[in-house]
Amino acid sequence: MFKKILIGTDLSTASDCLMRCVGEFEALGLEHVVLAHIIHVANAPGLEDRMKSEDVPEIQRQADLLRAEGLDVTTEVHLGIPARELNMLAQQHDVDAIVIGSRGHGLWRSLLGSVSFKMLQIADRPVFLAPVRVTGEGDSCQLSVYFNSFQNILVPVDFSANCDQIIAYLEKLLEKYESSLTLLHVIDDKFVEINLSGQEAENHRKQVDNQLNELKQRLEKAGGQVETEWAEGTPWEEIVNRTRSDRFSLVVMGRHGRGFFQEALLGSVANEVSRQTELPVLFLPLFK
Repeated sequence: MFKKILIGTDLSTASDCLMRCVGEFEALGLEHVVLAHIIHVANAPGLEDRMKSEDVPEIQRQADLLRAEGLDVTTEVHLGIPARELNMLAQQHDVDAIVIGSRGHGLWRSLLGSVSFKMLQIADRPVFLAPVRVTGEGDSCQLSVYFNSFQNILVPVDFSANCDQIIAYLEKLLEKYESSLTLLHVIDDKFVEINLSGQEAENHRKQVDNQLNELKQRLEKAGGQVETEWAEGTPWEEIVNRTRSDRFSLVVMGRHGRGFFQEALLGSVANEVSRQTELPVLFLPLFK
């Protein structure tokens, strides 16, 4: 399922934390890592060749960390716009997922605000966001990734056209890994208040229950341990609140799609979840 992944690195000590994510994918069949560093040309005009020569030894150091885990590693050092180049490399190498850090100072200055968010916009394959917290002096860091990240997964669903794609992806995951899944649907309370009468709102809640149970039965047939929950409120807040407990080790959700969330996930719910949660998030694209 994840035979080949691309990891974006800025070669800082903080980005060394991303190398620890690799173990999370080995149980899912990981064999090959493409380790990519993109030198942002706007940051050092006229110094690109010098920076490239200095960065090659550093990326080899990080590659050696991965090779020590028994993985094949390809390194790439390019000049350009980070998100655009990473996406291009992901396509060229035909990777199964892109792994990138978020929040870390030193990770392209503000990786969540620029590179990782742009990746969510343009990538045509799954993007695994690994929160990195920088602690202490210098570039010391802590990776907000639990061991066995795929063990207890929170799956927000909105019953949009993309929902079926997410469930199909989870069925493939369950072929490789015994995961416990919690399917969560959030009924937007503002939508209910504006559009539904009392009886209509109650019928809507019953419909949500039925739809969740249908998805649960499908995933249980694939071998998952599945629970369902629904809540009323602001979708991203309800999702993030649940990630603050110790119940979950990963969030899996779509980047696009319209449904009861009412807005494109990338522009609202997914964006806010990526900014607010301390858990890693695997964002799935809308496949055509």
